Amino acid sequence: MKPCPICTNVKPTLKYRLKFNVFQCPECDFQYCPDATFNKSFVSDLNETTREKALINLRKENFHRILTSIKQHSQLHQHGLEVGPGYGWFLEVCKDNNIRCEGIEPETRFNERYQKEGLSVDNGFFPQDISSSKKYDFIAYNDVIEHLPELKEIMKANYAMLHENGLLIINVPIQEGLIYFISRLAYRFGIKSLLNRMWQFNFHSPHLSYFNKQTLLKFSKENNFKLEDSFPLKTINLSEISDRIKQDNNQGVLMRIITKVGAVVLFPFLQLFPDTYCFVFRKV
Repeated sequence: MKPCPICTNVKPTLKYRLKFNVFQCPECDFQYCPDATFNKSFVSDLNETTREKALINLRKENFHRILTSIKQHSQLHQHGLEVGPGYGWFLEVCKDNNIRCEGIEPETRFNERYQKEGLSVDNGFFPQDISSSKKYDFIAYNDVIEHLPELKEIMKANYAMLHENGLLIINVPIQEGLIYFISRLAYRFGIKSLLNRMWQFNFHSPHLSYFNKQTLLKFSKENNFKLEDSFPLKTINLSEISDRIKQDNNQGVLMRIITKVGAVVLFPFLQLFPDTYCFVFRKV
């Protein structure tokens, strides 16, 4: 068994028996899946057409909130890098706000979109497929870092590629979120589908880790980053919940109805216990 990727504890505990086994470190509570991998064939149960329709407004709203924080804690003329820009929405919001930001993305199917929107994106994986001589004022991970292996190496690369006092933006799902709590509760009653969905094990880019707030703060501090700002992000828009549910081709009609009803009921409580948080760190 691989030791904890965060604190290197050599005795992790098997936490969840899902499509892939999930382990939890008894020392720092970090949850991780050492067996899941990025499927480079990009074939999975993810309906990309429905996913785009379901997420575009929500993500852009969150990205505007993130850019407000970047502007508050950075210089006037920023040059940034987004790791895993996907559809390119964050890059578009940056462009609309006169902030220069480029991306590195392993999937080539977005290239035509990038070209049409005038976005600068190289194909590849971070950090191995980007020049180590490049320097940035900020590096952003928007729902991406939980999909990546070798987190310590990634943090070293972040530090090396940031200018002095540069910003590291990590937008990530957290263990303290309400939906994750309900998924864990369902698991205790033998229902594994919710946790499998939270870890995105049926998609080509599954989660490899799940942070809690304290673990991420400690991990960042150990890698010479200090917290400048943190704030919750919206998880769902009720007007788009149907499309959000339909993005999983593996989900049946009955389960979709149950999920939709559950989301409507839980929506007010998501404001109190959000599933996604953004952390803005500064290189020290």
